Amino acid sequence: MSKITFAPIPNKILCRTDISHGAKLCCARLIQYAGKDGQAFPKLPLLAEELGMSVRAVQRFIIELEGLELIQSKRRGKGMSNLYHVDKSLLIHRSKSDMPEVAHLERPKLAHPDAPKVAYPYRRKENYKKEIEKITLALGDKMRMTR
Repeated sequence: MSKITFAPIPNKILCRTDISHGAKLCCARLIQYAGKDGQAFPKLPLLAEELGMSVRAVQRFIIELEGLELIQSKRRGKGMSNLYHVDKSLLIHRSKSDMPEVAHLERPKLAHPDAPKVAYPYRRKENYKKEIEKITLALGDKMRMTR
């Protein structure tokens, strides 16, 4: 089994409404490729394949990111990949990371083992189902007609 990895999208990118969804994905992939110096050099067909897009779409997203000054690209020559410089504030390879800890998915962030069941909002749906069943049975009994 291969090691599971992920590509974090910085909140600085994720929360911006002036960036298209595809550009956010493209930026996340370039950040993942970038080393400590912020340089990445994947070929466009590889980026397109990994993102599930056409090469032309990836080119448009790179132009969009360049226009927003999040990356800079430099042509290296025929048959070679472009060189992308990612804005240093977006890099995940910094020595002192300001990323928050990842929350556990098993329970809500504020819950703890001694907390009452109310702290787990996902269990409340079962109560609604029981309430609906009771109401439905009561209505069914009232609506039955005697012969």
